[in-house]
Amino acid sequence: MNSDHTQQQSLGELQRAEQMSMHATRPPADIPGFRIEKLLGQGAFGQVWLARDLNTGRKVAIKFYLHRGGINWSLLSREVKNLVNMSTGRHIVQVLGVGWDAEPPFYVMEYFENGSLEDLIRAHGALSIPHTSALLKEIANGLTFAHGKGVLHCDLKPANVVLDHDMNPRLADFGQSRMLDEQTPSLGTLFYMAPEQADLNSMPDAQWDVYALGAIAYTMLVGSPPYRTPEVVERLDTAANLPERLAHYQRIIQNSPRPKLHYRRRGIDKTMCQIVDKCLDRSTDIRYSNVQQVIEALEQRDQARMRQPLYILGIIGPMLLLVLILLFSARSISMAKQDSLERVQQRSLESNNFAAMFAARTLEREIDSLFQLVEAEAAQPDLRELIESVASLGKVPLLELVQPGSHDAVREDLRSLPERIRLEEYITRGLQALYSLEGNGDGAAIFNSVFVNDRYGTNLGISFSDPDEVQGQSPVGRNFAYRSYFNGLTSDGDPSLAADSYQPTRRTRLSSVFRSTTTGRWKVGVSSPVWPESSLPESGIPPDAAQPIGVITLTINLGDFELLADSSEVDQNRFAALVDGRSGNEEGILLHHPILPELERRSRETQRVNAVPQIDRSQLEHLKSGGMVKYQDPASRFDGGEVYAGDWIAAMQQVQLPRSRANANENRSKSDLWLLVQERGDAVSQPIRQLGTKLQIESYLEIVAMLAVMLLLWFFVFRYGGSIGKKMPLAESQTLTSNQHLEATIDLE
Repeated sequence: MNSDHTQQQSLGELQRAEQMSMHATRPPADIPGFRIEKLLGQGAFGQVWLARDLNTGRKVAIKFYLHRGGINWSLLSREVKNLVNMSTGRHIVQVLGVGWDAEPPFYVMEYFENGSLEDLIRAHGALSIPHTSALLKEIANGLTFAHGKGVLHCDLKPANVVLDHDMNPRLADFGQSRMLDEQTPSLGTLFYMAPEQADLNSMPDAQWDVYALGAIAYTMLVGSPPYRTPEVVERLDTAANLPERLAHYQRIIQNSPRPKLHYRRRGIDKTMCQIVDKCLDRSTDIRYSNVQQVIEALEQRDQARMRQPLYILGIIGPMLLLVLILLFSARSISMAKQDSLERVQQRSLESNNFAAMFAARTLEREIDSLFQLVEAEAAQPDLRELIESVASLGKVPLLELVQPGSHDAVREDLRSLPERIRLEEYITRGLQALYSLEGNGDGAAIFNSVFVNDRYGTNLGISFSDPDEVQGQSPVGRNFAYRSYFNGLTSDGDPSLAADSYQPTRRTRLSSVFRSTTTGRWKVGVSSPVWPESSLPESGIPPDAAQPIGVITLTINLGDFELLADSSEVDQNRFAALVDGRSGNEEGILLHHPILPELERRSRETQRVNAVPQIDRSQLEHLKSGGMVKYQDPASRFDGGEVYAGDWIAAMQQVQLPRSRANANENRSKSDLWLLVQERGDAVSQPIRQLGTKLQIESYLEIVAMLAVMLLLWFFVFRYGGSIGKKMPLAESQTLTSNQHLEATIDLE
């Protein structure tokens, strides 16, 4: 059995097989005015032939009813009557003529070369979704027109939908159709027939055409009708008779899962699937009540799809705009923050450079005061007399002490000389006087010791201000001619050379820095020659031939200088340091730094001199050339120096030495001391970063506020805008069925 054919009732399968086996080679009759050309198709009770109108040359289709029996005549009269009733519909195949009295009876209708929708699906398979939607609306409009004329098709399927010259669908074959007021059953085609229609006692209903419309839509989307599988077809073929076949069909629809193949179509929208599902729903309470509701659903879908780009544009557009605003805002804030940060860092660098210059000038004044103190002390007659007295009475031991070898006994003799002891007492009184000068605020710097060397470099007497340094062997009687504070060189000489290889300095000098072997503290000495009274003319400038009788030296702890007025606290974000600028291995050593007291304490506890922080050469070159905004403090690499980690903004200035008293117009010479002022980079950049963070937070809040307003507006659009323009739904009081029961007669094709 071919399940695509309309189900029959009165005649058996034998008659149907006989008719289907006929291979007509000539038309049943000749019709005046038409030339019949070929057979287009045939059914159980009729044939359709292609003919040409001899008057107009137009191709037409002629349907012959091969038997004038009661059933055939009823089919012809009903179909022609319904077609004539719908002759004004552009979605209905038009009747061009009727041969009521001809043998056999016939009617002439429009012919379309594009064939039927079934031919299109068979040739191309599943149709595209837009094509399906367009055809479905046209078919639904045709059904609505037919229903408006009071005609139910009752056998809607792709084979009964022909395609005109513009590929628009037209409804054909109204042989199974029923009028709205009829209550006789009508069978359709399996898999396109509603389950309640597959009942010999059912009453015609518009929902039958709704189901068939959904089945056609499913077929266009999938390529085959719903529920149709080889197993189902085989089961239906095994039915013994028509009622059993219809019962099988109803059970299959009721018990099988809902068709879902249309959901697998790529690009299909959920609304289309829902429309098809509602058309195919086995429950008449859920299925659309009439075709007009299907049209409204399709129109709403089209409107939604037309609005979808606007919705997308209205949602994605503002979202993209917000993202662009956010990106440009973040970029602008970042650029402004970076630009402000660079400006602030540059201003901080300039400020630190000025502070370093100011601190260097302050240190220079301190050194100048030391020069004046030492020169004043070197010019004291009492000091001169005591040195000459010790040199005279201790001439022999002093000459022996400059010779190579061990002279412990000679040193003891020198130390016990009363004149040397009086010299040391004089030095001690002078040290105490210097203390009083500092206490009175007369500008004297903090100092460490005072000592005197003779003309050969031998220490004649010393006085310490720090009790920790008065331990071990006394330096008295030892020769220090190689020291820069004695010979005036830029750095200490070779101690293995003979003492007479070095000459005493002839002017007040600042020695190179050196480190205490007992405390680990960095020191510097200010030394001045002591001239014999006979060598000093009235100008105070000794002649070149004159020789100093000794050198007096005042040493100071570099860590005792207060380089910046506001850097007394170790954990401050801005402080000053002293750097050794001598070329060689000592270049870059920190001589004054907040971490050094802790390192010195460890040195005293361990009784050994520990390593000290040293600036690497690369950073030192940048500091000398103008400063750095990302200076790394070497103290951060020591235990306890973690507080100095991170980027610092640092500038450095070289300390200059005082001019000679003899020549006030000479240029000031440079010392090996560099004064470094460093400021924590985070302290400078923190306000800028905080401002940038606040601006970013404000930007985020603005974006969130704009997004909230946009979502609120779209909520109202989706919530209330959807009802605008909706059509009033059809009243569902028209069921297009009647509750009256009449005796059923089943029409044949």
